[in-house]
Amino acid sequence: MPSIEYSLFRANFIKPVQQSFLHDNLTSREVFIRAINDRPLAELRKGYTWHIGNFDTFTDSAGYFAIGRTTKATIKKFDEKTGNFLEEELSTSLYTHCVYDASIGFVGIARKNSLAGTAKGIASMLERLFSHTNTVLQNEITVEIAPIPDPDGFLKALTNAHRVTKFSATFRGPNPFDADEHFQRPLAFLCSKAQAAKGKAQVQGEDLNRDVLKGIARSTAATGNEASAMIVTLKGHKAHRVNLSGDPIKRRYDEMDHDPKQVLEDLINLYKKVRTNE
Repeated sequence: MPSIEYSLFRANFIKPVQQSFLHDNLTSREVFIRAINDRPLAELRKGYTWHIGNFDTFTDSAGYFAIGRTTKATIKKFDEKTGNFLEEELSTSLYTHCVYDASIGFVGIARKNSLAGTAKGIASMLERLFSHTNTVLQNEITVEIAPIPDPDGFLKALTNAHRVTKFSATFRGPNPFDADEHFQRPLAFLCSKAQAAKGKAQVQGEDLNRDVLKGIARSTAATGNEASAMIVTLKGHKAHRVNLSGDPIKRRYDEMDHDPKQVLEDLINLYKKVRTNE
């Protein structure tokens, strides 16, 4: 049976630093829900109009929607009444599945090659669609749909290294609610106050504290950011770089039988594993 692959992304809704009385006092969850309920559509490429639709709410913060595009196609047909060959213009639509939890701030996107070669490509279109919604435009909010990578390989490299001499990570502001207290939270606050879109910080030493680094790495992955470290694998060896980045974490299902509610539950558990190793 054909399978379908969901990838996990962090949805960030970043408010402007200088807010005015014209801006609504909304949480990220509220912006997320309103952006979906605005039912955005936009011609993101000439001849291709993207939409979201097929909404199904599971709770007041979570549910399902479809994302897809409509385009015009000309078909040739024979009209038996007139005995002539004709050309007729029809609309064709392709779509794929998404599940979301606005209280956490993530969206699971099912890859569909006929829409985009990767789930990241579809995430980019969703980001642009949300950016066209009334709520986002009126409140001058920046939307980012960033992949949540699997941190296991990076964490194992930190754990097994003889020494960790350097660690760096990116950050954005403001941060999601569950960012770590040591790195993402204070630096995202700095990023916001400095009116910066994003930043990168680095620490170095003879051998850095692994427990602190692993906590930061989990938070960095869960917030859709990237990290790297310089490690010495064995005593006497040269230091080399390992990276936390790349493709989003994935889960595969049977395309015909998969249940979006179960997909959402599975992705919430995957997210918890990334963030806290539960």
